[in-house]
Amino acid sequence: MAAQPFLKCVIYALALPHIIISRVAELLKLESLEAERHRCLEIIDNHQFSIPIVFLDALITAEDHRNPLHPGIDPIGMIRAVIVFLHKGQIQGASTIEQQFVRVATGKVERTLLRKFREQLLALSLSRRRSKAAIASAYLSVAFFGSKCIGINGINRTFGSDLAKVKPEQALAFVSQLKYPRPLAPSPAWQAKISRRVRALTYPKLRAANKRLKATPNRFSNSIADLSVGATRFGRP
Repeated sequence: MAAQPFLKCVIYALALPHIIISRVAELLKLESLEAERHRCLEIIDNHQFSIPIVFLDALITAEDHRNPLHPGIDPIGMIRAVIVFLHKGQIQGASTIEQQFVRVATGKVERTLLRKFREQLLALSLSRRRSKAAIASAYLSVAFFGSKCIGINGINRTFGSDLAKVKPEQALAFVSQLKYPRPLAPSPAWQAKISRRVRALTYPKLRAANKRLKATPNRFSNSIADLSVGATRFGRP
């Protein structure tokens, strides 16, 4: 935990050029960016309280584990993606929750550097105007989870109207459908992908909690509490 303030400073320092450009773009009031920002803000304001915290925590775990530390873009993820592409020729995602929301809200998905740059500027702009929890809730409210499973309607269709009963592992499995969308006819192979994804996301957390438990056996309750997905990343109970 002590390293997090330092890491946050590093992330903001690396993101500073983008932050400055996004501020300048706002001052210039570029028409296309203004329209897209207003569209995104409208969706956020309509859905900022639609999704329970258990899904928001699962979203952070699955898609953007540095979300509490960055201003809307993740320079560390961007640098990692560039290094992997240069060394292995593989394309890795480095989009934050805010960027993914912008992509869905604007409907712009073309693979161009200009589109990506606009997406980053909008993500920074939205993060200055709305909370991370509000943006994450709006994203899950409109995101594509697979066949006949879109946004809040898809969540309610899967779990019913009482989302307070959804367990962290269930939420994590559902959010994993952002990476592996639900097919029209779910197959054992697809189910296996989801299961592997959940195990991959939860194993590091369980291992870390187990190490702390062995180091301080008299603090058993605290270690078990750490196993809940995301805990209080958004600062909400």
